[in-house]
Amino acid sequence: MNDKKKFKAQGKFLITGEYAVLNNVPALAMPLKLNQYLEISDRDDQVITWKSYNNNGDLWYQLATNVPDLCSDSINCSNPISLKLSKILNTALQLSSNNSLRGFDAVMTLDFDRHSGMGTSSTLISLISQWLGCNPYQLQFKCFGGSGYDIACARASKSLVYSYNNADPVVEEVTFDPAIKECIFFVYLNRKQDSRDSIAQFNRELLTDDLREELTNMPQGFISASNNVSEFNKYIDRHEEIISSLIGLLPIKKQLFEDYEGSIKSLGGWGGDFVMATGGVDARDYFKDKGYNEILEWDEVALKT
Repeated sequence: MNDKKKFKAQGKFLITGEYAVLNNVPALAMPLKLNQYLEISDRDDQVITWKSYNNNGDLWYQLATNVPDLCSDSINCSNPISLKLSKILNTALQLSSNNSLRGFDAVMTLDFDRHSGMGTSSTLISLISQWLGCNPYQLQFKCFGGSGYDIACARASKSLVYSYNNADPVVEEVTFDPAIKECIFFVYLNRKQDSRDSIAQFNRELLTDDLREELTNMPQGFISASNNVSEFNKYIDRHEEIISSLIGLLPIKKQLFEDYEGSIKSLGGWGGDFVMATGGVDARDYFKDKGYNEILEWDEVALKT
């Protein structure tokens, strides 16, 4: 049997509302044109193989098992990745009422580095939900938790304002195509941030009604200010100030780049992954001189809208 099915899911950047999005604060998020792909080839037997490749072609994970073992309550394996994959697949089958899984060969590939924080967990959830026909939000909440904004980005056609809405997500697609995009770029901080660990830093008791309202208005504020660098910087700086007060951490600019002339905003969990920075052409050299060599331009990552 050589019945192949192919699926894709987009990476993401969270522009506003990190941490607070789980407390029903609307967040601005942008899907990326960088994808994760899943190719499934059905088999005539009960054998299952899974191979995952990084964006550079390196095989970083593989599994060989069979349907009965995979569908058991506890797969006979000590590899935590295999155990998690087993949980995701079994949960997806339960959510889709699909009890007829047979052998398959799975190959997963990436347009972006799996350590980059662009969303390998959420894209995996999206891909499996597409394949097995279940609700991706339910699968995400059962297997990983989180707000689900990244699930919304995985198949969106443009940027969006995402509301967690007590695990009943509301998604509004918006146009976020800054006139100043040549002055906006993304810098990888050379370290991976575990979003589940970072969520624990958020102190919801500090989220006053006034701060909630201010954060709720941030998505439209960023969009409206995206034709003027100085106004855009004001929104970045204020947003960083608010989130800093809620999680008890200094903004990344104060931590690492205090002498930088432009503005810098964390994207998602603070302390790792990518940041968004503003500045002219020479501003990229500032980060390269400090050893941050992975710099992406807006048009390299943003979906065309």
